[in-house]
Amino acid sequence: MPSKKKARTSDGFGNTVDSPTLDFIADYIAWETKCKGISDKDIQSEGRKTKQGKRAVPNTLFGQLEQHVTSAYRRPNSRNKGDKGIFEVLKDIAKAIKGKKVLTKDNLEDLEKIQDKLAIFEQAGSKLNPRNILFHTPVSFDEVKRGGKKVVIASDDEEPIYGHYVDKYFVAKYPEKNYEVKPNWSNKAKNKANPPLAQALFGGGDLGIEKGLIDIVDGAIEELKKEGIDLYTIGVRRASALALMGGVRKWVTNNIKNPRFYPENSGKINLGAIANALRAETFTVASEKEQKLLIYAATNKKIEFAQDIKEYRIGQISNQVMGTLIKEVIARGRQENIKVRNGYYLRLRGLSDPPSDTWKDIKKSWQDILRW
Repeated sequence: MPSKKKARTSDGFGNTVDSPTLDFIADYIAWETKCKGISDKDIQSEGRKTKQGKRAVPNTLFGQLEQHVTSAYRRPNSRNKGDKGIFEVLKDIAKAIKGKKVLTKDNLEDLEKIQDKLAIFEQAGSKLNPRNILFHTPVSFDEVKRGGKKVVIASDDEEPIYGHYVDKYFVAKYPEKNYEVKPNWSNKAKNKANPPLAQALFGGGDLGIEKGLIDIVDGAIEELKKEGIDLYTIGVRRASALALMGGVRKWVTNNIKNPRFYPENSGKINLGAIANALRAETFTVASEKEQKLLIYAATNKKIEFAQDIKEYRIGQISNQVMGTLIKEVIARGRQENIKVRNGYYLRLRGLSDPPSDTWKDIKKSWQDILRW
């Protein structure tokens, strides 16, 4: 199986996401475009004209899906009150994926709910299954000429037809529409027809819809669970959360004692130099807890991505935030006063010698985060 292409995008908060491309987004766009390109004439579902000369139904397959069993377009005598149909599913899909840079766990849960809704349309006995849309047609009919015109005389007895209403009787009765019988679009038995609405949902058929909406949603859920984010490059918005990340905490603890970040006769750390060194590092996300903390550090929002993050880097960090990060890391250690070079102690605004109340306040702040 060929490897997937890689893509770089934003998470919507100014951070960079490197990951394999997600096929389902392109699949959905292609599906929607295809359905919008299939006209009401193509699917032989133009409806009657209103008094204003307009068609009573939307003029594309996608438009008719958007209005599938809405209160405005449900068929007369339908038991459906207009609150259940494909229109509802399409609204949910748009809300879950359209315009999203990176999908969250909430979006994934929405897709799983959509999957459950679509499963109802696929059930053999479901009245929402487009294969089982019920119409009635005469058991027989005759074509005779009266006054030089062809007249269609239908029997009083009717029989059910499922999927689509265009059969031999309809073509004979309404020649002006120039419709033709599509053998697979309707059937006298349930679950056998493959009309345009079914092709849009399930794929296959003569309209060229290779992958149906159900397969696209199934694929979306599978991809989000399988394909991880390779690299998440962040700007630091919450240093206290980043300080709880094991890799960063260990790196900072080791490097604040590195002589190269200090003048020879001072304990004042060069924040620019240590920040640059930190940006050169790549860290692994060790657990689900760490992923939550990482996203919080990068966005200052308590959200969760649908995909697992494998590695991360610090892309942007100011000297001020670097200083805050160091203080947060020190607060998780056993002492505030750290000897760094030639007997000097680390000097940083907010730290003092001997240990101060500031250290206690910082400890309290990260303990609050741990309770989250």
